[in-house]
Amino acid sequence: MFRWGIIGSGFAARKFAFGLRQSSDGIATLVHSRSQDNASAFARDFGVAEVAASLAAATQSSNVDAFYIATPPTAHRAQALACLGAGKPVLIEKPFAASRADAAAIADMARAQGVFCMEGMWTRFLPASIRLRTLIKEGVIGTPRSLSGSFGASNIVDEGDNQFRPDLGGGALLHRGIYALSMAIDLLGPATLAASAATLGATGVDEDCVVVLRHTNGALATLRSSLRAPLPNTLTIEGTHGLIKVSPPIYRPFRIEVLKSRPTSRGKRGSQRMEALRESASTQGLQQCIAGRLPGRGPSAMAAHYRGNGYGYEADEVARCVRQGAIESDVMPLDQSVEMVGLMGQARLAWLPEAKT
Repeated sequence: MFRWGIIGSGFAARKFAFGLRQSSDGIATLVHSRSQDNASAFARDFGVAEVAASLAAATQSSNVDAFYIATPPTAHRAQALACLGAGKPVLIEKPFAASRADAAAIADMARAQGVFCMEGMWTRFLPASIRLRTLIKEGVIGTPRSLSGSFGASNIVDEGDNQFRPDLGGGALLHRGIYALSMAIDLLGPATLAASAATLGATGVDEDCVVVLRHTNGALATLRSSLRAPLPNTLTIEGTHGLIKVSPPIYRPFRIEVLKSRPTSRGKRGSQRMEALRESASTQGLQQCIAGRLPGRGPSAMAAHYRGNGYGYEADEVARCVRQGAIESDVMPLDQSVEMVGLMGQARLAWLPEAKT
């Protein structure tokens, strides 16, 4: 049995508690929240034995093997440092921190203390994500050249919702764009910021944004996120020999399509008669008619189903690493978490000059 202490009692904390039911051997044994009433209600809902009145009391509990920090990004640094300082492994809800300085401080503390630490980017541990990494590594679509991903839904503006609160690290990029960003870094490697733009809402957070990355391998990634509009919520990776489509939702994928192609040459035009025939209205009309009547041509689809709500996989990764004495995960390494927070900070500076990097 791997015992979890949960810091926070909101949306993410509840998702994680449900996910533990499908993990290998994870169980929630403690909860701490700023509101004692909320913590007690959470304990009742999920059968958690211990409610800690303070963060200090939580970190000193002998009934916890690791903590899941499920609070707004601006609270992550102080809470993570408290847990790590007490020798307790931590899984920190994405985004890892509100600024690159905070993220680096957490990573440095984990390494200095020799205590496990990981960002809770749970999507990376789903079977479909593992399959994606394998397809790219095997060169199924040749050399990756570009990636595009989006995550957006239409939400009513609510100043009580953390997503719409700038003081708690709200905004479309930090809360939704992080999914496509994480997959881009995971599949295409390190990157620098090429461009970014956003639309700010009345509460001061980015409600819609676009980020463009240039990866060190030469590939480009275009990432869109929104708090106010329903986006396709898909991911596509394009390479020299085809493309891979990840069906929605991007944060919990389970269906992948591979469409292979061959590079072609435009060196020779061919005869003028063949060119005229190829571009004629009758030939083009025939091609459209045939394509419309032959469903399923081209892509090969594969399914990679997940257990429960999908959150149990990251819990299992933490338990595995802690039991092996590892300080970080190879799947979600600390350097990548720091890098992603840094990239988001640079992007936000373009529309929020006061944003922390």
